[in-house]
Amino acid sequence: MPEPSLGLIMILRDEAANLERSLAPVASCFDEVVVVDTGSRDQTPSLCAQLGARVWAMPWRDDFAAARNRSIEAAQADWLLWLDGDNAITPRDVDQLRKVIPHEGPAVVWAQEQVVPVGGRLWQKRCFPRHPEVRFQGRVHEQLVHPPGWPSLVAPVTVLHWGYQDPERHAAKGRYYLGLLEQTLEENPRDFYALWQAARCHYNLRQFHQAAELLERLSQERQAREHNPQLWAAAHHLWAQALERLGRAGEAEQVLEHVLDVMPWHGHSHYQRGHLAYTLRDWAKAVRHLRLALNCGLGLPLVDIDPEKTLFLADYFMGRSLEQLGQPAEAAQALARAVQRDPASAGARSQLARLLAGMGQNQEAKEQLEQVLQLRPQDRQARSLLQAMAG
Repeated sequence: MPEPSLGLIMILRDEAANLERSLAPVASCFDEVVVVDTGSRDQTPSLCAQLGARVWAMPWRDDFAAARNRSIEAAQADWLLWLDGDNAITPRDVDQLRKVIPHEGPAVVWAQEQVVPVGGRLWQKRCFPRHPEVRFQGRVHEQLVHPPGWPSLVAPVTVLHWGYQDPERHAAKGRYYLGLLEQTLEENPRDFYALWQAARCHYNLRQFHQAAELLERLSQERQAREHNPQLWAAAHHLWAQALERLGRAGEAEQVLEHVLDVMPWHGHSHYQRGHLAYTLRDWAKAVRHLRLALNCGLGLPLVDIDPEKTLFLADYFMGRSLEQLGQPAEAAQALARAVQRDPASAGARSQLARLLAGMGQNQEAKEQLEQVLQLRPQDRQARSLLQAMAG
């Protein structure tokens, strides 16, 4: 059976400055490239054509799903990967994606997006077969809709996303997206996904009261809890964070306890509860929930979360909490795990070295401090501790 063809679909507008980083490195790696241009005033259409893309013009109608669906309709390849103008993958990623795509039968292929330079990660449905029942839905933060029962596959592919580097542009995007989401909620006030995204916009714009109100509404939507429990849980996490920002930590605790009553196995909810306990200096409760988070695992996160960073923080906060509880040996073990998860964390190494020195393990402490100074040659804390140990 011949290998299925793979196409790239993009919706672009005034992305000429990004094309050298996004489209140019991989244009020749695909069997076709389809670009829907939604009204560029720069050289985006001509540059895409020079790179081998078929370019279609479409007036912008404040509807991201409509533009993405137009790109699907214009495509001819068997399988399609979608990217934006501020996204990039490598030629090796394309090769890896081809290895994941099945030769027979439908599936949805997930890939991890990494926000640069901050490093946040999330999972997204990025690749799918061209099929009449596969379309995007939603004016903004559009979601891929496909026949139920299609298997999910995970590709070892990382999509870099750099569109939020400029804080002013980020805020402007947030206000624009919020307007589109409010239109959606006027039409369907119980659209739980629109409630979630609107709350995120408010939160990112530091409008914590409005975010908390929307998230409370979402928490009462039975459909969200039944059909998307991961998102339902994530809404409670963000609700708790908004309440904490508003100085209502007691209510935040109640919100997270409710999630754990419903989903006692949910590792990320235990992490959120443990982190809140840590900030409230409830060391014993922090240790209990952070340990449960590590035991349960995070699963496959479908919303904004960096799994590696979260596991690192769980061990780090547990180590600091155990130290406060007078358990230095156990604290050092947790911090050592944190260092293993993120060897470039000078802060975790410094804390581990301080504990080791306090327990008389000077050689091990010295090794950690030398690593800190390789990472941060001017680190005063590391230099001071080394001098104290030498004295």
